[in-house]
Amino acid sequence: MRVARRSVALGAALLLVAVTLAATGGRRVPADVPELRDGDVWVVGISHPRGGWSVCFDDGAVAESLVTADLPTSGASATFAVGASESDVRRVLGCLNRHLTGGEVAVTTRSA
Repeated sequence: MRVARRSVALGAALLLVAVTLAATGGRRVPADVPELRDGDVWVVGISHPRGGWSVCFDDGAVAESLVTADLPTSGASATFAVGASESDVRRVLGCLNRHLTGGEVAVTTRSA
């Protein structure tokens, strides 16, 4: 009986994880973009990126991208050009959502 109960509990837990991942798409990309203040630009940073994410930083709205020299890469960032719009940031985040297979993404702002 105990084994059966454990199997049911494990099955329920796995189902909950699967439903949660399906609902979020396994998303590692934040949905929120911080408000931009005058003189600031957006920066998208990725810690421990995995997958084919680098194509996402090859975007006309990205002024500069940096990747750490260590292998595997421990970090990458894209600084957007002055005048980039929130839709530009969301386009890059959408690309990351499709191509990033590991790592965590954060969107911040900094002075231009």
